[in-house]
Amino acid sequence: MSTDIETIGLSRVNISGNTQPRAMIDEQVVAEYADLYREGVELPPVTVFFDGVAYWLADGFHRYWARKRLEHDDIQADVHEGTLRDAILYSVGANAAHGLRRTNTDKRKAVLTLLEDDEWSAWSDHEIARRCGVNQSTVTRTRSSLMQSISERSGGPVTPSSRNPRTYKTKHGTVARMNTSKIGGSRKPQSSGSVGRQLRPTIEAEPMRPCTNLDLDLDPSDGARVLVGVMGVEYAKQLIECLTSYLNAKGM
Repeated sequence: MSTDIETIGLSRVNISGNTQPRAMIDEQVVAEYADLYREGVELPPVTVFFDGVAYWLADGFHRYWARKRLEHDDIQADVHEGTLRDAILYSVGANAAHGLRRTNTDKRKAVLTLLEDDEWSAWSDHEIARRCGVNQSTVTRTRSSLMQSISERSGGPVTPSSRNPRTYKTKHGTVARMNTSKIGGSRKPQSSGSVGRQLRPTIEAEPMRPCTNLDLDLDPSDGARVLVGVMGVEYAKQLIECLTSYLNAKGM
């Protein structure tokens, strides 16, 4: 795949295609990157896929938001020729071997991105694990959990003999389809252009930790980071005060 390093306007970078490889944006990392840009440090270019019309951001969301924070108009980008689906497939393996370390929630999001797709869900657990840079056991557990969730929502078991794709809502509120007739098959993955040659190397991933009902890691430090990333610093501070008052009132 031919790529070029270009300076492109931030307004031309499209971030609305579900190519965000992480569960949440870490505001602290955005601030750190903004400081580096402000000091004149050249961070690595982000990765985008250009389909002839849109530049789909596939890797470098923290750098993108750091440039936005500084009100810069452009960013250095490694430009690949490809579609939105090429960008999504690339994104699930982004940061597997470099950049800010992925949380277990990040890894699960990458796996779910493929499992919640009608075509990619037919791939073997081994292939999905390779694409996402995680252990195969992570994919197997996630697929089993997803199938159980679909079964509960549909009111009956999901079996490989099912012929029609099932439609269901993901935890993000979007509608997805899973063709359950292909699950467990030996079908080889179809080529998505030349994206495969740009895959990140597979690494050994940590076992997934149990999550709370809000799908946060049970490690409070990870949970705090995610909440701050979603709600913002001021909301998090107010939340701490409210939680403290609530727990004191309950005598906890």
